[in-house]
Amino acid sequence: MHLDQPTIAVVMMVFFCSTLIIAAGLVFALRASEAGRLWAYGHMLASAAGLALAVSAAGAAGASGHLGTFGAGAFVCGWLMIYRGVRVYYGVPAHPGALAGAGVIVLGVMVTSSGLPDGPQLALRMVYGVLALVSLATFATLARAGRGRLSIGAPLVLVASLVQLATQLAGFSHAMTLPATSAGPLTLFFANPAGSGWVLAPLIATLLGLFGFTVMAMEQIVAHNESGARVDALTGLLNRGALDMSALGLVARWQRDGAPLACLVIDIDYFKQVNDTFGHHAGDAVLREVAHALDNSRRASDVAGRYGGEEFCVLCPHTDEQQASALANRILRKVRAIELPAGQGYASVSIGVAQLRGGPGSKEGLWRTLFADADRALYHAKEHGRDRYVLASSMAAPETAREFGAPLLEPATDLAG
Repeated sequence: MHLDQPTIAVVMMVFFCSTLIIAAGLVFALRASEAGRLWAYGHMLASAAGLALAVSAAGAAGASGHLGTFGAGAFVCGWLMIYRGVRVYYGVPAHPGALAGAGVIVLGVMVTSSGLPDGPQLALRMVYGVLALVSLATFATLARAGRGRLSIGAPLVLVASLVQLATQLAGFSHAMTLPATSAGPLTLFFANPAGSGWVLAPLIATLLGLFGFTVMAMEQIVAHNESGARVDALTGLLNRGALDMSALGLVARWQRDGAPLACLVIDIDYFKQVNDTFGHHAGDAVLREVAHALDNSRRASDVAGRYGGEEFCVLCPHTDEQQASALANRILRKVRAIELPAGQGYASVSIGVAQLRGGPGSKEGLWRTLFADADRALYHAKEHGRDRYVLASSMAAPETAREFGAPLLEPATDLAG
């Protein structure tokens, strides 16, 4: 396909006007994602720069070589911002200072070289070279970090990066062959002799990348919202709804294979007195510390959640009552290390431990029975001194209740007044 230079310039202007409008809309749509914001702003900057280059190449009235020079520099800065968004998305060091410095250096070198006889050729070589490096770095980051994080949009961005890389290398090779006497306006993507239609390849790649980045950002936002709907905002553990859903799944597994399932119901001792004496902010701090102790005590297969107020629950698949008592001991020890406000002693919890022993029935009914058994054991622990755990199976013989340590404060009336 052969296109003359004015036609190519018009195509570029229409294209970059379109992507500029799309990117401006994405700034608002992706504002909940840091990576999405960087991608949207990066595409806005690159689109505005591409529009400036197209106007410069078309020789529009008032357009000068400086417009093309600044446009090319801004184009590089836009893609550096997009690359930074890729690193932020995958949680690897983004090096914002280094990337910003690279953009400033490119702009400085291009402005400095614009007055030289072979300035446009030097600028072309630098821009194509830097863009090739950015495309390669983007592809490498996606390929390396993306293995453990599946995304529908990532393959599109990978393909777009490869096409961009091939385009930049071809452009760099062409720029190296240009004689110094061929000085003219800087026309990124279509610096070839008039009649080359290869400009369509990078334009298609740009659209693929824009779409792919948008899908990746939307997936991240959706995942964050789903996580927020499942996680208790204060403690970071599962909320009650998510805990109930997990419990039903574990009960269903128990119905299939019969592997033991244990439940721990945990309540913070004298928590109301902490709230009344030191305020709710201090109480929230204690809740977070206890939740952290639970999270650090459980196994990877265990499910921990905040059931409500100061009550927590841990579900332990493939675990019987006796094995669950080891987890209860770990939790008791870790919580005892949590210091209360104003040096008023240390926190403690009471724990009820139960194992699912029910017969045929619905998942919901079996889960309610398991939780009720553990909850009764919890109240038995509170009635017998707190700061201990009780096995539901031992409640028929109270003297066999497992007791560890002392109450929250000695004496307990220190906070009660």
